[in-house]
Amino acid sequence: MLATLIGLVAAMIFSFATYMIYGLEGVMTQQWIDQVFWALILAGVAVGIVNSIWRCLACEISKRLHNQTLTDWTCSSCRH
Repeated sequence: MLATLIGLVAAMIFSFATYMIYGLEGVMTQQWIDQVFWALILAGVAVGIVNSIWRCLACEISKRLHNQTLTDWTCSSCRH
């Protein structure tokens, strides 16, 4: 969630800066500005997804191995 918020804030700051530098006409006509704006948002979402998958990956592996000690140690940060 924090990574998505950081991506949104970075996209808003980028949008404001490009508007101040290029003006309304420059923002409307240059394609790369939209691409960078959406890339910042999607990068934040992607980092959030990868972080949530990676955090619980060790927990899922330890459950499949049926090792209770390892499961107790790795699953404390997962939200299952």
